[in-house]
Amino acid sequence: QDRSAAPDEVLRRFPPIAQHTSVSAMAVEDDQPKELFPIISLAHKRHMLLGDQCPNRDSLKAEILAIVKEKAMLPYYEKYLCPAPLGPADEALKAEMKKQNEADLAKLEEKITDAKENLGDIEVRDALIAKADFYNRIGDKDAAIQGYQDAFEKTVGVGGKLDNILTVIRIAFFFDDMGLAKKEIDRAKVELGKGGDWERRNKLKVYEGIYLMNSRNWKDAAGLFLKVMPTFTATELVEFKDFVFYTVILTMVSLDRPTIREKLVSSPEVLSSIKETPHLQEFLESYFYCRYKPMMEHFVHIIDVVRADRYLSRHCRHFMRIMRLNAYRQFLASYRSVKLEAMASEFGVSSSFIDAELSSFISSGKLTCKIDKVGEIIESNESDNRSQVYVEIIKQGDLLLNRMQKLAGAIDM
Repeated sequence: QDRSAAPDEVLRRFPPIAQHTSVSAMAVEDDQPKELFPIISLAHKRHMLLGDQCPNRDSLKAEILAIVKEKAMLPYYEKYLCPAPLGPADEALKAEMKKQNEADLAKLEEKITDAKENLGDIEVRDALIAKADFYNRIGDKDAAIQGYQDAFEKTVGVGGKLDNILTVIRIAFFFDDMGLAKKEIDRAKVELGKGGDWERRNKLKVYEGIYLMNSRNWKDAAGLFLKVMPTFTATELVEFKDFVFYTVILTMVSLDRPTIREKLVSSPEVLSSIKETPHLQEFLESYFYCRYKPMMEHFVHIIDVVRADRYLSRHCRHFMRIMRLNAYRQFLASYRSVKLEAMASEFGVSSSFIDAELSSFISSGKLTCKIDKVGEIIESNESDNRSQVYVEIIKQGDLLLNRMQKLAGAIDM
C-alpha cells in the first residue's frame, strides 16, 4: 500500500514539467512588449512599391495586403494604397474591414462611457488612449492625432505625456508630415524641461535626428545619432542596422576624420552591425584609409541603398555630390600638384570625368585649386586643419616674440 501511494505523493509535491512549462509560457506572454503603431515598416514597403525599380513587387504587395487585412486598416487602404500602389480597391475587403472597425469602435466608446460614469481619471485616460491606438492601428491619421490630444489632456505624469508625443511624432514620420514632426518635437522638448528619464531623452534624440536628416541638416543629425549610439533603444522607429547605416553615411558626409576614426572605425556598436548592410564597412574603410578606387566601386552599391531609402531618396543626388567632394578634398590635401591622369587612375575613372567634376566644384567655390589644361596638372591649395593650426601658431608666436622684445627694450631704458 505504501508503495502504491508513493507516486501520488510525488506528483502532489512535484507537478509534471508540462504544468510548469504552461505557467512559464503564460508569464512570457504577459511580459511581451505591447505592439506599437503605426507600423513604420509598412510605410517603407509602400515607398519601395512606388519606386520605379522594385525587384520583388508582387511579394511586397502581398505583404502589405496581409498587414492591412490583419489590422483592418480601411482608411489607410483607401487613401494611401488604392489605386496606387496596390491597384483598384477590393470592395468586399473594404466592407469586411468597415464592419470590423465599427464593432471595435463601439466597444471602445462603451468603455469610455463606463469609465467616465463609474471610474476615475486614470481609467478614462486609458480608455481614451485605447481609442487613439485604434485609430492609429487602422491608419486614420487625423482621428488618431485628435485622440492622442484628448488623452494628453487627461495625462498627469511627464513620462506618459512624452510617450503620447513620441507616438504622434511616429505618426508624422509614417505619413511624411515633417511640419507636424517639428511641432511635436518642440512640444516634447518643453515636456523634457519638466523632467523625464534618460531612455525617453535618448529616444527623442533619435526622433529629432530623423527629422534633421529629412531636412538635410546632416551635421546636427549625425551629432545626435553618435551621442545615442551606445544606448540606442528607439527600435519602434528605426531598426538598429538602419540606424547604423544612417549614422555612418551622415558622419562621412558632414564630420571630420578624427570623428570618423573615433566614432565609426573604432566603435564597437558600429562594428557589431555594420556588416548587415552590404558594402557599408568596405565603403567606410576605403574612404577613411584613402583607397579611392575601391571606395568608388562600393559607392555605387551604397547609392542604390540611399536611393531605395524612404528618408534619404529625395537627397540622393546631393549625397552623391557631397561625398565625392569630400573624397576629392581629402585626396588633394596631400598634394601641391598632381597629374590629372594620376588622380583619375587613383579614383578608377577617366581623366575627362575628373576634369568635369573638379571644374564644377572649382567654379562653385567648393574646391580651392586650379587645373592647368596644357600640362594637365592640378595645382591644389587644399590644406588640412593641422596645417592651418600650425600656421596660426607660428603667427601668434611671432607676435608674442615681437612684444617681448619691445617690452625688454622698454625695461632696459
